Amino acid sequence: MITAGEIRKKSEAKYLEVLVSSLKGENCFPLAIRSDKALSKDFIQMSKEIAEVFSASKERRGFGYSVISEPVKTRLHGIQDIPKSIKFESQLDYLKFLNKEKEYRMMMENFNFIKSELHLLDSWVKQNPKAIIDNSDIWPELLKVCQWFLHSFEPSKYYIRELPITVHTKFIEENRAVLRLLLDELIPDAIVSSENQFEKRYSLKFDQPLVRFRPLDRNCWKIQQYDDLSVPIEQFSKNPIDCAKVYIIENKMNFLTFPQLPNSIAVWGQGYAVESLKIIDWFQQKEIFYWSDLDVQGFQMLSQVRSYFPQTQSFLMDINILEKYREFVTKGTLSNISLLPNLTKKEKEAFDFLKMNNFRLEQERISQSDLFLSIPQIIPYSK
Repeated sequence: MITAGEIRKKSEAKYLEVLVSSLKGENCFPLAIRSDKALSKDFIQMSKEIAEVFSASKERRGFGYSVISEPVKTRLHGIQDIPKSIKFESQLDYLKFLNKEKEYRMMMENFNFIKSELHLLDSWVKQNPKAIIDNSDIWPELLKVCQWFLHSFEPSKYYIRELPITVHTKFIEENRAVLRLLLDELIPDAIVSSENQFEKRYSLKFDQPLVRFRPLDRNCWKIQQYDDLSVPIEQFSKNPIDCAKVYIIENKMNFLTFPQLPNSIAVWGQGYAVESLKIIDWFQQKEIFYWSDLDVQGFQMLSQVRSYFPQTQSFLMDINILEKYREFVTKGTLSNISLLPNLTKKEKEAFDFLKMNNFRLEQERISQSDLFLSIPQIIPYSK
């Protein structure tokens, strides 16, 4: 049969349901707790369980669940007075049993406060009692943030910590989770639904990835005092550089030592950070060249870059280079990558060879003379 401990667990499981009903103005009491379990076959255990159920009941403690029992003739234990129905007669009995009276009272106070300050949240708060409870001490500040986004928001103007809202500077950062729920409810037409990062989702300024690049021909670059620059990705994407060719170089030292070339720039790839480059629309009109380590990950990044810019060509990434520098080939990093859809036939041959043998050739091992020889020989990408 059901035990006193199981009654408590089942009662706790109904807590949110009870709160939602209360917020909606509905009455779910009396509240029944299912107790249709078979009796224990052990007489001593059965007697103990029955005694515990009755001792924790309202009849004994003055609050909590009520027990309706009846005598039942059992095959193993003869006639026993067995609990047949367990229920909470009132909300007060239920809350007092779970020791939730204070929590419930604070929830209702905050519920009424939220409704009075921001009626647009009426339907949301009725469905989210846990959020009301979990943030019971900060609702005034949360609503200040909500009101600002509703009435004063200007996209792409502020970082989180400089928003002109009278909350402490880290408040929004520390409460992103609940604020996302609230703002999604309040300003659905203003959010960038494809973004999960808070700043991007609500069009705030954020610490953007930097693009590090070098003009390889000073005629491409108006500010000729600088030959190595790092700029926010958004600025880079909005200010096309007057060049014909873009060389994306994976390793920093290879990027720094890449030779001067007419009408060209070099961009440091920085591993999987190449993903940030996909927003640079003006790259679509440029010849793109890619060079990285010869390993599984390098070809994965090549395929990734080519998915953004289909015209991308690789160089110094083939079987011939592996053969020439075989003394510098080392063990690579094991990978489960099996299919890269954007490789040429020759690139796929090199990729399969590297994967099968778990090989790696660092691009730093390749001499400058071979680099100089490879550049004129770059041919357009074709499957």
